[in-house]
Amino acid sequence: MGKIVHKTTTLKEFVDFAFSLKEMDEVKNMAFPIPKSMTYVLSKTNHESIQKEILKEKNMPLDNIDDEFELELYGINFKFILK
Repeated sequence: MGKIVHKTTTLKEFVDFAFSLKEMDEVKNMAFPIPKSMTYVLSKTNHESIQKEILKEKNMPLDNIDDEFELELYGINFKFILK
């Protein structure tokens, strides 16, 4: 029987996603508006992993893990909630 491997989502994936939304031709031509905010409910592993990446970038203590946090990327407010 195979082992189930859960992929950890990275902050870079959200940055790349926000950038790709911003760069869509439909967005540039004003045919599709960029959402002002997006909410993601993440597993504990992904939630903590992304939050620690952000805290590390901001040179903040890695033990300040919250159940909810927000991050703005390319004008989109990303809200992350612990599942």
